Amino acid sequence: MQVGQPVTAVGSIPQSIQGDCAWQGREIQGSSRWIVHWTPEQIAELEAAAEHFSKTGIALENITTESFPLQKLKPFIADILSTLLQGRGFVMLRGLPIKQWNIEKAACIYMGIGRHMGSLRSSNGKGHLLGHVRDQGAKVEAGARFYQTNKKLDYHTDSADIVGLLCLQKAKEGGESFIASSMALYNEIVKRRPDLIPAMFTPYPTDRRGEVPEGRDPWFEIPIFNWYQGQLSCVYLRHYIEEAQTRFPNAPRLTKEQIEVMDLIDAILQEPGFALQMAFEPGDIQLLHNHQILHSRNDFHNWPEPERARHLLRLWIAPKTGRALPDYFASRWGSVTPGDRGGIIVPGTKLSVELTV
Repeated sequence: MQVGQPVTAVGSIPQSIQGDCAWQGREIQGSSRWIVHWTPEQIAELEAAAEHFSKTGIALENITTESFPLQKLKPFIADILSTLLQGRGFVMLRGLPIKQWNIEKAACIYMGIGRHMGSLRSSNGKGHLLGHVRDQGAKVEAGARFYQTNKKLDYHTDSADIVGLLCLQKAKEGGESFIASSMALYNEIVKRRPDLIPAMFTPYPTDRRGEVPEGRDPWFEIPIFNWYQGQLSCVYLRHYIEEAQTRFPNAPRLTKEQIEVMDLIDAILQEPGFALQMAFEPGDIQLLHNHQILHSRNDFHNWPEPERARHLLRLWIAPKTGRALPDYFASRWGSVTPGDRGGIIVPGTKLSVELTV
């Protein structure tokens, strides 16, 4: 692919995306229908599955649906997955008694839930299936990723079908989550600047942040919007797109129209009422479908005690029922096969679970 060359036939793309996936924050900010509360019976089944798993002696990175058995919860999880993949694209699961569990039990239950949705994927170059979203004092300008800092995150997508965040501890101040429908975003761009449609579907070089598979460039190229087999998907990481321009002289140069696309995206996302704001409480699990949801967060300030620092656990999940993706996604996702794609793929790295930062 070369910048400036569309990877899909623009004439085949719809002028708008309809349905539950194309929502705006102002329409649902006051509603609670996107918050699902665990029942005592459901929590009891999760705890029983965790107890069963602990007796198997299996390492957490090898957790399976058989070693973490759920029977009554199967239809519930299937409904959640349907909402993510075919519905509005996000859900907040609330009410896990996280303060009553140690980190081992919390991680087991969280990963067990994720495993019943699909395979678990590495979210960093170290092969970690369970990611820690916590201020580690890292500097983005030094090549770190934003989740290792307390800085505001710009709107972006992750390199997996579904991303989950489990809140162990919230910040003293800030850290609110913001999400937006990339389908509604697409509709607004087409309405305001139809002349930019071709540039939306051309590849954008994007910095890999040092997590480079063998034989690959330190950047990958993918369009922001992708139309394939009747479905629209979005991939957006502006900071890393701009970093590729700065750090890699050999990366293709962005066109004027591509920069205008990103400027318009950022402007729309900041408009009052477009995004949905939510605050995490301990025990919350936020699940997002990356193909149709962009997410960000505010700056935050921690409590002075280290044990009270804001701490989320991240999962990247690949359901077998995930949507079809074009072959060029494999440049970042390793594969386009549902259930076996996404994550940070670094050959020779062993998958593992680190329970501490």
